[in-house]
Amino acid sequence: MNNESWRNWSREELDYQYTPSRWSKQGTPDEVIKHHQQWQAKEAKRVRESIECELNISYGMADDQKLDIFGANTLPRESPIFVFIHGGYWQVMTKEDYSYIALPLTKAGAVTILMEYTRAPKANMGTIVSEVKQGMSYIMNFAKRRESCGVYLCGHSAGGQLAAILLSMDWMAECMIPSSLIKGALLISGIYDLRPLVPSSINDPLKMTEATAKENSPITVMKDIIKQSKSRRIELVVADEDPAELRRQTDETWQVLKHAGISSNSTLIPGVDHFGVVENIIQESFQVTQIAIEMMGLNIGNIDQELKDTAV
Repeated sequence: MNNESWRNWSREELDYQYTPSRWSKQGTPDEVIKHHQQWQAKEAKRVRESIECELNISYGMADDQKLDIFGANTLPRESPIFVFIHGGYWQVMTKEDYSYIALPLTKAGAVTILMEYTRAPKANMGTIVSEVKQGMSYIMNFAKRRESCGVYLCGHSAGGQLAAILLSMDWMAECMIPSSLIKGALLISGIYDLRPLVPSSINDPLKMTEATAKENSPITVMKDIIKQSKSRRIELVVADEDPAELRRQTDETWQVLKHAGISSNSTLIPGVDHFGVVENIIQESFQVTQIAIEMMGLNIGNIDQELKDTAV
């Protein structure tokens, strides 16, 4: 990413360029955030109560190193595994807010795992990335034990950065499981270059330096992502009402992947903002949901009642 026009921007301009609620056409920033939080709380609770799941499984020693797993006791052992990492600028939101994502994916036949991690200011970026890698090692072992046909990563916003970093890892060196078990990724409105955030107020709880921001940016490990992803499919999507900077970062990241010959697409999702692009995954017919299901080679099946019957 050679475009560094952000270096000439004031702190106020950087805040504007990287604050998705200020770009939404769905209401004022406060209205957009309030609606998003209320909608998620209601739908996530409904889904946790309606389908089989195991909650708060520890993958590490820290209090927030937890996983929620949906469908593992209902779906066949060889089913694909869909791993979702939430955003919130590494500071707010939790995995519990996104349980609704599991509904269409488990219905289609994918075991769905939501990962939590320690957030800032309690943790810095290095700690967050380290924890997510630890969580992924746990999931890789889980997938191997189940003889899963493949693992698929998904991250929204800040979670897109974390998911992309996981694509760069040599998992054989990390946990003695071939990296080829990860078959693909869906990166939603992600941030792939953290450096523009350093002078912004977003960085106040994170306290990144430009060096640590660069170290933990997917753009810094693109060679490793490309090396490990020769046989993967990587789907990048971004919302029509996302900030221009997120659209730019998505496009530039895709251009690098495409130039390297990685099977990849970049899709602009019309009519939604940064929050709607993830909320609407609950809808089976939504474009992003369909991308995820098709990428895993699945179809919406008729196991919905079975999932409900085995709910705890």
